[in-house]
Amino acid sequence: MSLRTVSAMIATAAALSVAAPVAARAQVPMVGVFTAEASCFATPSIRSDDNPGRIVTEPGRSYDLIGRNASPGSHYLIRVPGAEPERRWVAFGCGRVEDASQSAEGTRPDKAATPAAGRGQVDRYVLAASWQPAFCETRPSVRECRTGGAAGNGFSLHGLWPQPRGREYCGVPEDVRRTDERGEWRRLPDYKASAGTRRALAEVMPGVQSGLDRHEWWSHGTCFRGDAETYFSQSIRLLEDLNRSSVRRLFETAIGRELSADEVRASFDEAFGRGAGRRVLIDCVNDTNGEPMIRELRVELEGDLSRDVPLRQLIVAADETGRGCRSGRVDAPGFG
Repeated sequence: MSLRTVSAMIATAAALSVAAPVAARAQVPMVGVFTAEASCFATPSIRSDDNPGRIVTEPGRSYDLIGRNASPGSHYLIRVPGAEPERRWVAFGCGRVEDASQSAEGTRPDKAATPAAGRGQVDRYVLAASWQPAFCETRPSVRECRTGGAAGNGFSLHGLWPQPRGREYCGVPEDVRRTDERGEWRRLPDYKASAGTRRALAEVMPGVQSGLDRHEWWSHGTCFRGDAETYFSQSIRLLEDLNRSSVRRLFETAIGRELSADEVRASFDEAFGRGAGRRVLIDCVNDTNGEPMIRELRVELEGDLSRDVPLRQLIVAADETGRGCRSGRVDAPGFG
C-alpha cells in the first residue's frame, strides 16, 4: 500500500469522525405524533428530492414522530409504515405536531402546536385556495363535482383558518362538533350572514352545495375575531385578491401540464412581493394513475383583517412555511 493511499485513508477517517457528531447534533429527537394536513412528498433526505416508492403523506393520517432536522428547523422526521426506508422527512407546513409531542431534549415545542391564549389574540391565518378540477378528480360523487369541476373562475375558496393549527371549534357545542366531525355538514346549524354575502360565497365556494360553508364556520370561523358576516366577507375579499393576480393567470395558462413548486412560488413573488412565495405551501393529490395534481395553495397570512389590509401586506408579514409537494399537474375540468 502506497504512502499516498494510507494518507488518503487517514484523511477520510478523520473527516468521518468529525462529520458524524455534526450529523447527530443536526437532528433533534422528538416523541409524539405528526398529523398530516396536506399531501406532501416524504423523502429519506432533506437534501435530495429522491423519493423511493413515491411516498406521499395522507391528509388526516397520523405518523410516529421521530425528530426534527434542527431547532427551530424546517422538517420533521416521521415513520411511514411500509415505506422503504420507513424514516422520512416532511416539511413543517405539511401538518401539525400534536400538543403532547415534545422534544426528547426538552426543547420548546414548535410554535404551530401552541394554542393562542384567547380568541381576540388571533391575527395569523392560512388562506386555503383550491384548484377545483383537481379536487373533483378525486371526489367525483360530491354535489359540486358531478360535472367535473370548473376552472374558469380561478381558485375556489376552501377556507380561512385562524392559526396556530389545532385552533378549532371555539365555544362550539359538543353535539355540533360531533355532527361536523362525522361529515354531516348539511345538517349543521346555519350561521348569520346577509343574502349578498351568501350569493358571493356561493360563487367562490362550490362546496356550499355540500355544506362546506357551514363546516368552515363551525370548525374555523368560530375562532375568528368577528361574526360570520365578517368572516366570510373577508375570506371572499382575500380570494378575489388572489384571483386578480398573475398567480391565477399562471395556472390558467398551465392547464394540462405540470407546474413546479418553484414556479408557483416565483409567481407569488412577482404578484405580491419578494419573499411571498416562501409563505405558500403547495398541496398535491395523486390522480388515478398515481400522478400528482396541484389541489390547493395554502397561503400564510398575518395582520388585522378588520382593517381590510391588502393581501400583499398580509402575506409578506407572515411566517415562512414548507414548500409542500415538488410539482404537480394543473388539472383540466372533467374526469380522466
